[in-house]
Amino acid sequence: MSVGKDNIMQLSMYHEPKSFYQVARERVNYYGDQYAELADLICLIIGNKAKPEVCNLLSSMTIKELYNLSIDELIELGLTKQVAERFFATILFAKKINSMFMPEVECLRSPEDAYHAVKYLTNEDQETFVVLALDTKHQLISRKEIYKGTIDAAIVHPREVFRFALNKSAAHIIVAHQHPSGNCSPSRDDIEVTKRLRKVGEEIGIPLSDHIIVGRNKYFSMKKQGHL
Repeated sequence: MSVGKDNIMQLSMYHEPKSFYQVARERVNYYGDQYAELADLICLIIGNKAKPEVCNLLSSMTIKELYNLSIDELIELGLTKQVAERFFATILFAKKINSMFMPEVECLRSPEDAYHAVKYLTNEDQETFVVLALDTKHQLISRKEIYKGTIDAAIVHPREVFRFALNKSAAHIIVAHQHPSGNCSPSRDDIEVTKRLRKVGEEIGIPLSDHIIVGRNKYFSMKKQGHL
């Protein structure tokens, strides 16, 4: 006989009522991800004094909202300082793991391939400028975050970009950054940065293959749109 998550509560009808934490723990321990909900996992991180309304609120937030939570904001939600610090550390851990994730892309031959290699930038709350170094077969050698903050033509300097490319003996490069707003339309500075990098790349023999702007579930390719 199969037992669903609703049956966990029913099974306790003949015993003392179970706490929100106990029910969440049973869902996770006995049924894993089949029935456990995000609020259940949050409840276990917070501990046995977790309140349903707080867990449900946190579970309703987007990834970006969770990433941007501070310890003080968690305390304002009703968590103790110790629990807030633990939950904050869990968020940082998830963010770190996500930033370390390298999509398994054998080669980056198209704008779509390049987009999938940098799609993880969507979860960053600040504009992040990344350089991808590729070999002659379009395989990804290495990547480096060059700058984080508002991207403009004065800040993104070709020297930093091509120093990395030269150190990695790249045959060509792809650069990318995301727009936290979700709108991937290029700004005037985006186009100017692309032109400067293309010019320097041509001069030193490491061409710029594309500049990808990552938006919310979409992207803009400078190459595809005729800016390269």
